Amino acid sequence: MLSRIMLFVGGLVVVALFAALLAPLFVDWTSFRQDFEREASRIMGRTVVVHGSVDARLIPFPSVTLNDVRVGAPDDGQPLVEVARFSMDAELAPFLSGEALIFDMRIEEPKARIKLFEDGTLDWARGRKSDIPARTVILENVAISGGEIEFVDAQTGRTRHVTGLDAQVSAKSLAGPWRIDGRAALDGESGAFQLSSGQVENGALSLRARIVPDRLAFTADLDGALKVVDFRPQYHGDFTVSEKPRPKGEGPADPIRVAGKFELSNERIRVPEYRLEAGPHEDPYVVTGEATLDTGRAPEFLLIADGQQIDVSRIGNSGEGGKTGRNPQVSVRQRLQALLAIAADIPIPQVPGRASLFLPAVVVGDTTVREVRLDVKPDGEGWRIDRADAILPGRTTLEAKGRLRLKENRGFVGDLLVASNQPSGLATWLAGSVDPEIRKLKTAGFSAEVNLTEELQRFENLEIAIGAASLLGRMERESRADAVPTLSLQLRGNEIALESLQALVGLVAGDASLSAVLEHSIALDIKADHFLAFGESASGVNAALSVKDGLMTLSRLNIASLDGAALSASGTLGGSLLAPSAGLDMRVKAAAMRPVAELLARHLPAHPVLARFLANAGYYDDADLAVRLAFSGEAGNPATLTLSGPVNDGRVEMKLSAATPVDLLEGRNFEIEGSIFNPQSVVLAGQVGLDPLPFDADPDGSVTFRVKQPEDGPADVSAAFNAGSTTISVKGTAALNAADFPAGTLALSAKSDDIEPYLMMNGIAVPQAGAGLPLALQASVATSAEAITITDIAGEADRNAFSGRLTLDRTAPTLKGTGALRFDTVDFAFLAEAVAGPVTDLLEGGLNAAPLVQPLQDAADLSVALEAGSFWPGLYGAVEGFSGNLVWKGGELTLTDMAGDWLGGRLAGRLKVANAEENGLFEARAELSGVDLARIVWAGPEGAVAAGKADVTLAVDASGKSVRAMVEGASGSGEARISDLTLRGLDTGALPALLKAADDIEGDITPERVAGFAADAILRGEAALGAVRMPFALAGGKLRVQNVTAGDGKAGFSGDADIDLAGDAMTGRLSVTYAAGEEALAGAEPEVVLDYRGLVEAPGVTLDVQPLANYLSLRRFETERRRVETLQANVLEKQRLRREAALYRSRAEARAALAEAMRLQMEEEQRRRTEARDRAERERTAREAAEAAERARRKAADDARRLQAAEEQARRLAEQRAAEEARRAEEEAERRRLPALRGEGVERGGELPPLDSGQNLNFDTLPGVN
Repeated sequence: MLSRIMLFVGGLVVVALFAALLAPLFVDWTSFRQDFEREASRIMGRTVVVHGSVDARLIPFPSVTLNDVRVGAPDDGQPLVEVARFSMDAELAPFLSGEALIFDMRIEEPKARIKLFEDGTLDWARGRKSDIPARTVILENVAISGGEIEFVDAQTGRTRHVTGLDAQVSAKSLAGPWRIDGRAALDGESGAFQLSSGQVENGALSLRARIVPDRLAFTADLDGALKVVDFRPQYHGDFTVSEKPRPKGEGPADPIRVAGKFELSNERIRVPEYRLEAGPHEDPYVVTGEATLDTGRAPEFLLIADGQQIDVSRIGNSGEGGKTGRNPQVSVRQRLQALLAIAADIPIPQVPGRASLFLPAVVVGDTTVREVRLDVKPDGEGWRIDRADAILPGRTTLEAKGRLRLKENRGFVGDLLVASNQPSGLATWLAGSVDPEIRKLKTAGFSAEVNLTEELQRFENLEIAIGAASLLGRMERESRADAVPTLSLQLRGNEIALESLQALVGLVAGDASLSAVLEHSIALDIKADHFLAFGESASGVNAALSVKDGLMTLSRLNIASLDGAALSASGTLGGSLLAPSAGLDMRVKAAAMRPVAELLARHLPAHPVLARFLANAGYYDDADLAVRLAFSGEAGNPATLTLSGPVNDGRVEMKLSAATPVDLLEGRNFEIEGSIFNPQSVVLAGQVGLDPLPFDADPDGSVTFRVKQPEDGPADVSAAFNAGSTTISVKGTAALNAADFPAGTLALSAKSDDIEPYLMMNGIAVPQAGAGLPLALQASVATSAEAITITDIAGEADRNAFSGRLTLDRTAPTLKGTGALRFDTVDFAFLAEAVAGPVTDLLEGGLNAAPLVQPLQDAADLSVALEAGSFWPGLYGAVEGFSGNLVWKGGELTLTDMAGDWLGGRLAGRLKVANAEENGLFEARAELSGVDLARIVWAGPEGAVAAGKADVTLAVDASGKSVRAMVEGASGSGEARISDLTLRGLDTGALPALLKAADDIEGDITPERVAGFAADAILRGEAALGAVRMPFALAGGKLRVQNVTAGDGKAGFSGDADIDLAGDAMTGRLSVTYAAGEEALAGAEPEVVLDYRGLVEAPGVTLDVQPLANYLSLRRFETERRRVETLQANVLEKQRLRREAALYRSRAEARAALAEAMRLQMEEEQRRRTEARDRAERERTAREAAEAAERARRKAADDARRLQAAEEQARRLAEQRAAEEARRAEEEAERRRLPALRGEGVERGGELPPLDSGQNLNFDTLPGVN
């Protein structure tokens, strides 16, 4: 459009110049108007008519004035352009070079009419193409005054008017660039503008514009390309909108700045992208987006904004109140009203359209709202909200849709959805505080059709979702200035949580705490499959209650299951904190009591009694209890709580009474008495707080108890258990507060014909159990927070008297204590069984091969000074007067500092038995002094097989998976130093008798014959060996003694022995070697071997006489050998003489043979020397002959060469003479020749063959000659 206007102006200029140039050439000025109109119409492409006068002059400079010029003649008869007066002044000189310089032009009262057809095309774009010599015209100053533009939009039926158009125009050529500065008013909105253009290139005109409205505080700068496409004008480019400069001190220091791209057409104004900056230049707040203003048939606007986080305080105050400080008491109603006040300040467009806004965060005072997205439409005095999304504090998503009223009675009516992933954060923002119960909520949300005003908050079709819970119902809250706020709530659903109710009410009331909720008059009707409150869940809840004036009336409360228990209740609860009153009746049925106990433990103060009840709640299953709670605020009326009913096939009766409810709560001036009965003692033990195993004892047990707590000090307690022949009772004082319970002093008495079932029932496994354990016990027990001290212990267990004291550590997590105990009898196998299980196999006897069992107490820690009249170590009898220190640490039992009398001597040492994850360990270190050897060895026919005194040191280590494996794998070492050793049943002087008996044997001496007399001679009497050192080693469960030697002068002893500790068996070997003296023989000794095999207590012995038989056989052989050797000596002497004679003869023969051999050898050597000498002579002669032959050959060769040369010389001479003679002979022969035919074979010329001397004749070859 602008290009058309410029073309029109340029056309007028060209026409005027044409007229100025042509006027002087025409004499007929009357035809000037017609020629001007014709040429102007051709140049502009539109009909140009001059209705007024035309003036032209050349002096002092060319000037043309046209009046009432009209361009175009559309169908409606109205011209496109009307100019009241058009005049210009030009310089004459540039005409000489083909240019026109217009230094002054005046266009007065121009009126342009632009029409946009229904198809969107522009009338100015139609028509034939103009023909303007644009580049030869220069405009220095063009003044436009009083201009008007009428824009007729046939698409929308609207007409826009530009009036008061005044402008100054200049151009270096009609093709550009142009510059226009002026003012105008668009539909009454006045302002200034500036236009500057380039030249038309590729059908586009670059145009830069600035628009400065008078009323608005902003200026707009446009820079783009103007072109006409399909007769439709288009202007595309970049724009910048900025605030006008303000006086110093007024407005914000950093103005708002907007930049982006625009697309302007006849149908719409399109901003595809823009960037808005506000605040400081170095860190501005930025909003980006797009906008569209559709000016077509259905005009509307579209605004889309995407911004970054905005802190309103950085830009300036907004709303009615601006930025305020943090006010924790601001409710959601007040925040809603503040938000509505801010929204009321936003002007509501009167043009249909849609605005879309997205801001990642908006910070207003103490509130940060994230991801704000709004899609709104103007709706009279408010907004129609198509979409409103935001993330509020507490990671809360808000979605709303409806109508927002901003004038009188501000409010919102529509659909509202709130979903919070951190309800505590939302409640803190809404109410300034948060109830601890709300902090437990992880997610919460609701949706409803809402009507939110300042006084009324109504939620219809309310749906609440908390996790998987879904609730339906309605809620209404009304708070008027002159009345107590009311709250009515009706909910039905699968799950209702008290926290959700608080959050919902707090969202509306402004405070989510329970105290704020109770300030309302409440009517509540709830039915829920599950109800959650205070961290608990109840199913099948049907409740109706009301709260008014401080009195809560519970009309009904039926719970199908609260932690497995069915509960029903009704009553009232009221009064004040100092004077409460209540009357509640409850009935509790629980098939399983443990969930109920856990419920009580979660909500009652911690106390050891409550903890034991929780641990043993299963013993109270199948309970049907009636509970009555009654107290009032009047003096003299005690508070009572009674509980009674069947429990687990038994019955419980209990009554708790106190002077006042305050005394009951503070734990003073109250009394508890009751009884518990059950036909099974194991159940009864669990009900009183023990932890029994399933071992029953006497039936029909009962426990009675009574506790009386005065105002100060410990309580008087007494309790008694009775079942069958067993009676256990305690009586004394004890502290009941949780920190000291049950510190006090008690007298304990127990008597039972068999206490073993009760011990096993309570996890106290007694070693070697099963035979019954009668018990009588008296003791004093003092308990404190740190320890349980048991003194004055006196009693008897299975006729084994005991006494002493024990102190048990209460602070230790397991059994830990110290003390001193004395028993009549202590068995080490009994003690070891506490760690490793049974030591012996009760069914088959012997050591137990079964795997080790767990210790009786895995983490026990007992240290006891132990004394016993008799201590049985498991072998060789008892240790009398035993003392030692016993330390038991679960899987380890140690006896140290052991002392006592044993085997006629004195014992000192230590023992250790351990069980680590069923791997056994045994250690023993012992020293015995003065032991009677006769009490250790076995007995033979003449008594103990050995006698003497011994000092023994022993070190044993063993490990294994069972007791037998430990013994079988035992290892160690030791030594026995024996003095005055005497062996009974051995005669060291039996050798003479053995020799005599052997001499009497007829025939061969065999072991069988020797055994017949050896035993009687050897196995009798005794041998005194004196001092003997006997080291031994233990490996693989076998004790080995090796290479032990001794002797008494008559015989030497050497022995070995192996003792199998696990099998209680032994093998041994004792070698007795007699001193033979003169009867000694090389290669054999008079020796017997005693082999021992069998049980250690009485091994069998066998006598091995094989070495002795060998000796006796060799002795007889030596005697016979000497006799035979005498006979052989004579035979050998004769044989010697014969051998000497033969030797002498053989020597003489040998000497003769040697002389002959030497002679033959000398002759052979002489022959060889002669042959060598002859051979050398022959070789010399042959060498000399060869040398002579070589000399003759060389001389013959020289002679042959000289002869050959002479012969060659003679031959040449002879050939020459012969040739000469032949020539003469030929001549003579030719002369004398007779005629002869050639066919006769006559040879002519040439030499005759030489005469043969007959040397080649051989008559012998002739036939008949030989």
